[in-house]
Amino acid sequence: MYTQNHTQLTALEKLEDKFDDIIQDLNEKIVELEYINDRQASEIGDLQSDVRCSLIKIEELESKVD
Repeated sequence: MYTQNHTQLTALEKLEDKFDDIIQDLNEKIVELEYINDRQASEIGDLQSDVRCSLIKIEELESKVD
C-alpha cells in the first residue's frame, strides 16, 4: 500500500513540476510579448510624430506655392 501511495505521490509531483514548467514558460512569453508591445507602441508614437512633422512641412510648402 505504501509503495502504491508513494508511486502515486511521485506521479503527482512530476505532474505538478510539469505544470510549473508550463506556467513558467507562459509567464516568460507574456513578459516577452509585453516588451514587444511596449517597443512597438513607442515606434508607433515615433512614426506619428514623423507624420505630424511631414504634414507641417507639406503645409509650409503648399503655402509657398500659393
